[in-house]
Amino acid sequence: MNNTTVFIHPSAVVDAGARVGDYTSIWHFSHLEAGAVVGENNNLGQNTYIGNSAVVGNGCRLGNSVSVFSHVELEDFVFCAPFMVFTHIAFPRAAINRREVFKKTLVRTGATLGANSTVVPGITVGSGSFLGAGAVLTNSTKDWSLMLGAPARQKGWVSAYGEKIDLPLAGSGEWRCLHTGDVYVLSGDQLSRQPGPKDILRYLPGQKLERFRVSAR
Repeated sequence: MNNTTVFIHPSAVVDAGARVGDYTSIWHFSHLEAGAVVGENNNLGQNTYIGNSAVVGNGCRLGNSVSVFSHVELEDFVFCAPFMVFTHIAFPRAAINRREVFKKTLVRTGATLGANSTVVPGITVGSGSFLGAGAVLTNSTKDWSLMLGAPARQKGWVSAYGEKIDLPLAGSGEWRCLHTGDVYVLSGDQLSRQPGPKDILRYLPGQKLERFRVSAR
């Protein structure tokens, strides 16, 4: 790979055919298989693995020892905390080869998957969903939902900035983020986001990403 904007640690293995976008860093002992697709401005921590037919979007951050297996797709700005786990077979058996029936798992823009959490195959993680540390996600989630426990259940809402939203699980109301100007509108049991003046989840391709910085108080 001759792209000088990509950093690949000497101990990492990037198989011929893997695609890696500009401004991405791949750290110690990681492995990208030949069919892996990794976008721009990603950070792949130590001992990460991206399988064939796996897709990592743009601006994502993968903590140490995260494996993105075949048929898993991450959209933009997805955060996978260290040691979280994707599974890609619902009922695995060592004596059975199920490679032809893998189910797709989709993680939508802005979602966070906490440390040591598990995501089972064939589900969609909604935009901005926040899966707590150690949680086990067995069903698709609503956008902006806070999911905790094993199996994970919705316990609230979380903003794109990463703050709990002071709205009930169902009903009506609005909440404004003081940091971004985003407005969140609750209608029934669904929460929608109206981005503020600068949409922190809008990816601009082809340039080095400057992430929204939080100042110490």
